[in-house]
Amino acid sequence: MRKSVFLLSAFSFAIIVVLANYTVQYHIFDSPLTYGALTYPLSFLLMDILSEKYSKAQVLKTLWLGLLLAFIPSLYASDPRIALASVCAFFVSQNVDVHLFFYLKNRFPALWWLRNNASTIASQFIDTMIFFHIAFLFVYPWEKVLLMVLFDFAMKIFLALLDTPFFYALAIRGQNSLQKRV
Repeated sequence: MRKSVFLLSAFSFAIIVVLANYTVQYHIFDSPLTYGALTYPLSFLLMDILSEKYSKAQVLKTLWLGLLLAFIPSLYASDPRIALASVCAFFVSQNVDVHLFFYLKNRFPALWWLRNNASTIASQFIDTMIFFHIAFLFVYPWEKVLLMVLFDFAMKIFLALLDTPFFYALAIRGQNSLQKRV
């Protein structure tokens, strides 16, 4: 991975995380769904695109720098408990995403849609559970937190499936076009 790609990707991750930390504080209309559910899934798409093109070590290095870059701005953009919850959820879930993606890529190399969707949906479930329990469990009644978890995760599943064509266009088709030229 070129240094410019590494830095641009890490900064992109950081921006997505900070934006998600800020927007998760605001509900969409009067629903349990927050705007963070619309922004944070972009980080999984970016991670999967990088995972398709680069080594696991390079992708994890990008992830860790992005997390480091997001921490301090997240403290200013959101409540400290949200920033802490996000960093914990981000660290665990994104690492799971990368490891699961590479496992599925090695096990089923032709099933690009499986590695993209399965790794994203499984890791976003973990992310959602960690984040909402740390951020809101002692702030809202448990029933409200559970409702927020369900709405948030449902939106993340929808967006994960919706990003499949983008993953194909940016990671698979682009790579296949490049290989044909060589």
